[in-house]
Amino acid sequence: MTKTVHAAPRAASRSFALATLALSTPVMAHDATDPSGPRADDHAPAGVMYDHMHKAGDVMIGLRLSRDWYDGAMRSGAEALTDTQLAAAGYGTGVQSMRMDMAMLDLMWAPTDTLTLMVMPQYMKMDMVMRGLPSTGGGHGGHGGGHAMMPGETHAHSHEGWGDTIVSGLVRLKRDKAANIHATLGVSIPTGSVDARNANGTFLHYGMQTGSGTWDMLPSLTATGSAGRFGWGGQAAYVWRAENRNDSGYRLGDRFTGTAWGSYRFADGASVSLRGLYTHEGAIKGHYNGAHNHSSPPDLQPNYGGDRLELGFGLNLVATGGPLKGIRIGAEYLVPVHEKVNGIQLARRDGLQLNLGKAF
Repeated sequence: MTKTVHAAPRAASRSFALATLALSTPVMAHDATDPSGPRADDHAPAGVMYDHMHKAGDVMIGLRLSRDWYDGAMRSGAEALTDTQLAAAGYGTGVQSMRMDMAMLDLMWAPTDTLTLMVMPQYMKMDMVMRGLPSTGGGHGGHGGGHAMMPGETHAHSHEGWGDTIVSGLVRLKRDKAANIHATLGVSIPTGSVDARNANGTFLHYGMQTGSGTWDMLPSLTATGSAGRFGWGGQAAYVWRAENRNDSGYRLGDRFTGTAWGSYRFADGASVSLRGLYTHEGAIKGHYNGAHNHSSPPDLQPNYGGDRLELGFGLNLVATGGPLKGIRIGAEYLVPVHEKVNGIQLARRDGLQLNLGKAF
C-alpha cells in the first residue's frame, strides 16, 4: 500500500535503510557472450536497460538505484521564468525543487542462448518543495483548492511506494565478432499507485504518483560491439501507453529514447564511458476524475513531457578473478545539455545511476 507523507522522518529513515541494504548487497551480471571471462565493458553504461543477454541456463540477480534532481528556475519551453511571470500566468505556487529515487530489482533467466527473460519490480520515492508566489488566484482556479501559501513560504511533501513491474523478453538477432544485436519486448504491469492523495483528500500532482496506471508496451532494439580496448553501443526504445486512461482518468504520454555510447577499457576489470541520450515524451492526456488542485504547474496535464538531450559519464568495474569473480558495479552521472519542456516545468539538474550485480 502506498501513502503520502508530509515532512515524514519515518519515510526518510525507511528510504535510507533501503539504500543502505542496496549498497551492501552483491548483485548483477556478467555477459555470457564472451567465453574469455568477464570484462568491464561487456555491459553498457549504468543508465542503459536491456543492454545484454545471457547463455542458456544463466540466472542473474541485480539491483539498479537511481536518483534524479530538479531545481533552479521553472521554464516555459527552454526559457527560464521568474516568480512574477509564474504568478502572472495564474499560478499561486511554484516548484522549488524535486528529487526522485528509484530502486529496481533485476531478475534474469536465459532458457536458451537466443532468449533471455527478465522481471523488474521497483520501489519509488518522490520529494517536492513548493514555494509561494508573489500573488495568488488568477487563471487556474482549483478543483479543491491549492496549498494556500504566502509569497516566499515553502512547503515540503513526499510520496513513496511500489512502482510498476516490468516483464520483458530479449531475443538475439545477431551475434558475431562485428556486433551483437538483440530486440526486447517488455510489458509494464500497472502495480504502482495512481490514486495517492494529499491530506485534504485531493489528488497528488500527476508526477508524484508511483505508477502509470495503464498497461504499457516497451519495445527496444540494441546493438553493441568492440574493437580492442574500445567499445560502442546504441539503443532505440519506446514506451507505448496501451490504454486510453487509467482508473484515475488520465494516461501518461508516450516516450521515445535514443542513446549511443563509446567506452574505453583501461584494464580488464575497469572501463569508462561517454554517452549521449535523447528523450522525447508527450504530455498527459485526460484529467483526474476526482478533486485536485490547479494552483501550481505540476497540477496541469500540459506541463509534462518535452525534449531533452543529456550527456552521461560512466564507470564500470568487474572482479575478474578470485572469490568475487563476476561481481559488477556500474555508475553513471547524467547532466542535461539542452532541454525544452512542454508547458511550464522545473528544470532538470542532473541524475545518478548505480548498478550492482552477479550472475550464476
